Amino acid sequence: MRLCVSLRLAGAVSAVLLCGCALAAPLVLTVSPAGRDSWSGKLAAPNAAKTDGPLASLPGARDAIRKLKAAGPLTQPIQVRVRGGVYRPAEMLAFEPQDSGTEACPISYVAAPKEKPVLSGGVPVTGFRPWQGKILVADVPAALRDVTFRSLFVDGERMIRARYPNRVPRDPYRKG
Repeated sequence: MRLCVSLRLAGAVSAVLLCGCALAAPLVLTVSPAGRDSWSGKLAAPNAAKTDGPLASLPGARDAIRKLKAAGPLTQPIQVRVRGGVYRPAEMLAFEPQDSGTEACPISYVAAPKEKPVLSGGVPVTGFRPWQGKILVADVPAALRDVTFRSLFVDGERMIRARYPNRVPRDPYRKG
């Protein structure tokens, strides 16, 4: 909707033309760890029947927007609100030119108010058990068996990985 107002100032020879966009309210799509990519994303939480609710992933939101755009041009801005939680994408998220909005109908991805979403490429390692003294051991998940990793976090804190034969004090995270 475009709102144009023409004002004539008393005693003035010229008119002032004031034009501005009165943007429609955005369509809000929600992404949540409790969601499913088969749902609409138009609800912030699953409904009681568990038949609709938020989307589960950023690729799910991107694909839902692509479907909306395939049905015709956007008529309102779109805001993707990402709820708090940890998201572990299985593959790289790629945006292409077709994923862009327009000046009148922008597409934005934002954290839900007062929530902290975390996008993590990390793979959880679980099943730690005592080995010798204070040393714990765990089997590495199959996804990491052929991967060289450089960082290890425990409860959000970076740890020094086991090393052999020696530690390099000036570079403990990569060489030691």
